[in-house]
Amino acid sequence: MAFSGRGTPISSTNSFNPSGSSFASTPQKPLFAQQRAQKRSGAPSTRGPLQPSRLGQAVMYNDDEDEREPNQQEIKANRPGTFGLPFDDTYDLDDSSILMSGAPGGDLEMRDDDSDLMMLNTPAATERVRKEAAGIFRASVAQSGPRIRDLRFAALAKDVYTHMGTASLLEPGELILNTERLVTRLYDEGVGEEEDEEKLDEALAHVAGELTDLWKRAINDFPQPDEEHTVEIGPGPNTSPLEKATYLANLALHVHHERYEDNTGRTRPTPLPETLFKWLDEYHNVYSGQTEEILRYKPSPASHALFWQAIFVALLRGKVDDAAKLLRQAAWDKVQKDNGENKYINRALESVQLATAETVAMLENCPGYNEDWDIWNSDWTLWRVRTRGALDHLRRFAEGRDNMLGDSTFSDFSASVTSTRNRESMAGLARRAESQVPWEIYEKLNIIFDIVLGSKNAILDAAQDWCEATIGLTAWWDDRRADKFGNPLSMARSQALTLASQSATTDSYLDRLNNAFHVAVEEEFYLNSHNPVEVGIACIFEDNVKGLIGLLRGWSLPIASAVAEIASLGGWLPQHQPGAFFMEGLDQDDLDVLGVDPTAPDEIDGIKDSTLIQYAQKLTDDEDIGTIADHMGESRDGWELAIHVLGRMDSQERSEEMIGILIRHIDDSLHVDSNEVVDKTWSLLNELGMIPYAEEVVETYAEILARDSHRYGEAMWYFALAHKPHKVREVTNLLISYSLIQSTAFPPNEELDDWLHRFLNERNETLEQCAKQDLEAAELLGKMLSGYASLRQYFVIRDDEAILPNATPYARKQQAATALVNVIASSDDNIRGGLLDPTRDGIVSEDFLLALLGEALAFVTNPDNTNVHLGQQALPVLNLDQIDIILKAVEDLQAVSDRVRNTCEEFLQIVLASAPGGLKGSTPADLLKKNASGSLVLAGSAMVATQLKNSLSGGLVGSGAKMNPVKRGWDWRADMPAKTTGDDVMRRLRLGVAKDLAGLWLADADNALW
Repeated sequence: MAFSGRGTPISSTNSFNPSGSSFASTPQKPLFAQQRAQKRSGAPSTRGPLQPSRLGQAVMYNDDEDEREPNQQEIKANRPGTFGLPFDDTYDLDDSSILMSGAPGGDLEMRDDDSDLMMLNTPAATERVRKEAAGIFRASVAQSGPRIRDLRFAALAKDVYTHMGTASLLEPGELILNTERLVTRLYDEGVGEEEDEEKLDEALAHVAGELTDLWKRAINDFPQPDEEHTVEIGPGPNTSPLEKATYLANLALHVHHERYEDNTGRTRPTPLPETLFKWLDEYHNVYSGQTEEILRYKPSPASHALFWQAIFVALLRGKVDDAAKLLRQAAWDKVQKDNGENKYINRALESVQLATAETVAMLENCPGYNEDWDIWNSDWTLWRVRTRGALDHLRRFAEGRDNMLGDSTFSDFSASVTSTRNRESMAGLARRAESQVPWEIYEKLNIIFDIVLGSKNAILDAAQDWCEATIGLTAWWDDRRADKFGNPLSMARSQALTLASQSATTDSYLDRLNNAFHVAVEEEFYLNSHNPVEVGIACIFEDNVKGLIGLLRGWSLPIASAVAEIASLGGWLPQHQPGAFFMEGLDQDDLDVLGVDPTAPDEIDGIKDSTLIQYAQKLTDDEDIGTIADHMGESRDGWELAIHVLGRMDSQERSEEMIGILIRHIDDSLHVDSNEVVDKTWSLLNELGMIPYAEEVVETYAEILARDSHRYGEAMWYFALAHKPHKVREVTNLLISYSLIQSTAFPPNEELDDWLHRFLNERNETLEQCAKQDLEAAELLGKMLSGYASLRQYFVIRDDEAILPNATPYARKQQAATALVNVIASSDDNIRGGLLDPTRDGIVSEDFLLALLGEALAFVTNPDNTNVHLGQQALPVLNLDQIDIILKAVEDLQAVSDRVRNTCEEFLQIVLASAPGGLKGSTPADLLKKNASGSLVLAGSAMVATQLKNSLSGGLVGSGAKMNPVKRGWDWRADMPAKTTGDDVMRRLRLGVAKDLAGLWLADADNALW
């Protein structure tokens, strides 16, 4: 099998192995990276006694000095550091000799030889000027405004994910539920009423780490394909879409949210090179075990065919310790020629050992040796300066001279050793012959120095593919060293603009990664545009978050939506701006050329909101997810998760619109037993602050209950939750009207639904529980139920002797009269003084007043018999206050408008017609059909009219299929003559009340007399 790049073919079945590397097995905190308090303090030191700086002696030299070859003793005497350059703190970085030295990259002055006009007339020079101008523009923009992304592969990425489409929801239910749980926790922990960037950053790091662990565990449960395939970047062609999505999401989240704790316990971003090296070692490592294999090679590691390549690759992948280990244990004295003789002996062996030992010392003092990859800190700056001096000494020592560096091919640090292989001058051949270090060793050591000092050509030559090259360039590349012609530069103007303010910020690292990626793919390597995984990695390296989410969406909607939300909160997803803002004035032809479809969902809603909408739609259609529990044992339906997802959209207006569509879909599926769905929906929408939609759901359900069931208490509660007092009133009107028509408590005790039973018998406790859910709804329900509760109490006292077992008939009547008079007072409240005032919001409708007054006839003296009251001795049941209330109600009813009186009269006739035996010439159903158009109670409420029409059955009561006969204590309608009207009821009531009032006055007079 061939590796998709350059180098030796290596066999592999799967390059994606999360559990097979040191990076995967490293115990980690909830953050991506563990604490590194002492990580960068353990570098080996060769410091000796404090001595004056010799950096100027190491780097500066006089062309007029005589050439001399130092003997071995002199070299050893000058070895406190690398090639005579000590690695200690005796060097003064302010030493002018350093700044003025000939070390490339250190000269800040423009040189005369950079003004070659012939060079500027070439096409290559024109391209050089163009790139330099672009660099100056980006640098100036970086200082004055937001970062400009150079997205050269954005069009390719868009074309790829557009053709991929949107993935189906095939992920395990546990993964979906746990992903949603972690994203919800991110908002709970990181987003508060006040902005706290540190708190949000910590929450993002924790949640991002747990998400990647969750997805990797899910992948490990999948069967891995056994067939072999060509090693390539990313998962193989036969891996699952979820694995590909996890591969990219893991890299993106590590790049932006890997953190570590410093010595003070504060969380800080991990330097990007360190993050990339870890990811490269875990997910794209075809060299596993190569270093150990070479070290075990006989007769010596240096004899292995891949010895030098392994060193270069180790450096390229951030394994500085491996590179130093290979050089340190190379066993040069055992390297043999083809004839079996030792290849290096005597002076040559000593020179090789000396040169490699000094190279090892240089590597051991590299900050990267101790995993410090903050490449812009002072330790790295000092190390680079010392390493340039060390390279200068290596070349002078190897070529056997100290004062001819200016004439040396290798004195130009920006020119790689490999550049001399094709065209070597006679002087170069002479130097090869005079070299103290064998030439093949000298060349390889130069490449090592070229890599660590940032030679672009050396890094690209050592890399196997563009991914490895990009990461190597990000860590090592010194883009100020030389131009594309190999000419040494001072400092490029674009870098000069940003050098003073450049620091190890996330944006600066991302810009460096972007530039490194473009160099790798444009100058050396080929990116396979037919492999979506490679395109996805390109999106990450370019910081093209939109393209990344589009690709993830084609493999896994849960992962794509989670990455989109984290990117939005983390600030690395650019804020969506509607396409119309930029496309004003462009016609369709222009849009076609630009490849822009202004009607596409991504252009209208933005990539994040568009992805969340598509994910919510898939969740809504998933009926199986509600049967699965997460690791906490909780289960949630697809529509419930969909509401959560839609509630986190950036556009509040669009979010409410989509939730409204979903709510209407839920409304259409509701039935009388959907109370759990309704409760979940109401709670969820209230948490999201979408009160109108919450009220819409509970109102729809309450209407279904009122229409298709006899669960009146539950219907009233949901109407109250919807804050619809007129709907609650409709239900109480239904119960009151049915009770008055049947002249008994409706529904019967055995048919009360649970809610109504608790409201009537456990009023305070039930309302207190309701108040915890919605205080306003509890107050509304408590108020509206009081009238019906009082009327029901009247009927229960009248009909159920078990209620007051020890009470006399007279005392029972007094208790019943008290309850009834309270209801009459409430019904009369809206027509005080004969004027209808709906704003008084009476508890009981005025439409029931005549029927209520008819019930009161049982408590007043029969005007036709002054001695007998309903067959008993006439004793006044009503007291003066109660008589006053009844007389006021009669007066108000007679003075009110005809419309109100006619309504009351119509309902009275229905009540009279419903009496056992009925009234001749009509039935209650006939009267309802005849008078519904003019009745405020009946025609004004379709629910009341329908229920009454379906349930009226004179003399019988019950909501079930079995109708039970009613047992009443008395029935005021029994002695009413045919064709009784409201005026007859009021006249009879007036006469009876007058006689009772006269009797009370006489009793008071007798008491006063006695």
